[in-house]
Amino acid sequence: MQDRYVADIGDFGKFQLFRYLFNASESPLIGKAFAQIWFLHDDETHNRDGSHTDYFDRVKGSDPYLESSLMTLLMQKRRAVSELQQLKLLENAKFFETKIPNNFEDRHLWLSSALQFSLYTQIVALAPDNGMALRCKREEGCFEHLSLAHDYRQKRDPRKYIFSDEVGYFYKLPHLEICIVYQHLSRCFAHDRQIEVLLDDLRARFGYVVAIKHRPYSPRAFFFLCKSDVIKESLEERLARFEKRFSESWKLFR
Repeated sequence: MQDRYVADIGDFGKFQLFRYLFNASESPLIGKAFAQIWFLHDDETHNRDGSHTDYFDRVKGSDPYLESSLMTLLMQKRRAVSELQQLKLLENAKFFETKIPNNFEDRHLWLSSALQFSLYTQIVALAPDNGMALRCKREEGCFEHLSLAHDYRQKRDPRKYIFSDEVGYFYKLPHLEICIVYQHLSRCFAHDRQIEVLLDDLRARFGYVVAIKHRPYSPRAFFFLCKSDVIKESLEERLARFEKRFSESWKLFR
């Protein structure tokens, strides 16, 4: 996560989804302790990522408080994670904002701190810039999942990724019910097929997994790793209602 991403279309989509799942009074998931792990690092300047901020007419009325809050940040030029956290967009939420280091040894210390921070929460959302560390196998139509222990230096900037063993550490937290993993979809092969392949991979490892895709601009997905079938069914029902209401922007994968 970088400050320059704050209040862009990706940020709006994330909070629109999470507020519907965890804030709404009729949601079965309301009241769960929530930890957002930012994977925060300094802004880059070599591209225009985070520039998609002209979305307000498209989403008007979908979540008025969220819309007005993010528009205020943009208009007042307060695009920073610290400012975003002050908006109180999520109830029962806390945010891990320690910057993620770029070297291997310090990464383990950072991970240990993030796990300790999340220890007593039921919902953990993992938000690296690019999502899971993967190696594209285009001809085979699949991915190789990279690990922190063995493949850390396979990525040019590891701060932008979460590695497969790190996902496992979060999933094993004793009070966890749902681990949410963000994934920026690549050009490896068709986006929907990428989600289907990753769903199969994650289900083979974690069992109870559902995903939803956010369509606008550069498509992205959220994978929900649940601790039981009961939790997954409850979440899936809520996600289906969300998809039906906002089908122009969202697509559910079961």
